[in-house]
Amino acid sequence: MQYMAYKNSPSSPASPASPASLAALLARLRRERGISLRQLADEAGVNPSVASRAERGEDAKLSTWERLFDGLGYRLSWAADELAEEMQDLLGEEAERRKEKCRQGLCAGKRRFY
Repeated sequence: MQYMAYKNSPSSPASPASPASLAALLARLRRERGISLRQLADEAGVNPSVASRAERGEDAKLSTWERLFDGLGYRLSWAADELAEEMQDLLGEEAERRKEKCRQGLCAGKRRFY
């Protein structure tokens, strides 16, 4: 999954960031704005301890990240990239295997006796 932070409009995206660098980006942008962590938390509508944990790279919900970046004037955009070109084929094959097992009566919790 890629993370993008946009300044005001999606026409000027920042480079994709890993979850680990998202916290550093948040801290850097906050410092550039010259606001305290408490001010950011107030602007974003989150508890200051939640903002502090996010900025340290600790546990934070996606909605929290979005609110924090929004509080700085950025829109956080999420993109999921397919890992394998054949992903649809692999998923289709797995679905067919499961259907065949069900036809054979091997479905979990559902035995069929013909």
